[in-house]
Amino acid sequence: MQSILDTLWGLILGLLGVVVAGVAIIEVMARSVLGSLGIQGQVQTVLLFLLLGGLILGAFRVFGKLFAVLLVAAFSVYFMHIVFGVLSDALIPVQTSSATTDV
Repeated sequence: MQSILDTLWGLILGLLGVVVAGVAIIEVMARSVLGSLGIQGQVQTVLLFLLLGGLILGAFRVFGKLFAVLLVAAFSVYFMHIVFGVLSDALIPVQTSSATTDV
């Protein structure tokens, strides 16, 4: 159960890493294009901020459903891990000095 949860979290973080890397590459390219056009300073910052907002919206449109499915799967596995972990630990035989009891 823990390996499934780790795999799902790994997929979510991997996908998030791909999105962040893509945004960073586009930001560097946009910064160089704006610099070559002579746009510097605060105007460049504002334009890059608007581009970042557009990229975030685009990423959620493209990957939003995949993120949602992966998060629902991860939280479902986590919930099952908690429920079944509590249930499996409920009746553990414990050896005492007088006899074996269920805890």
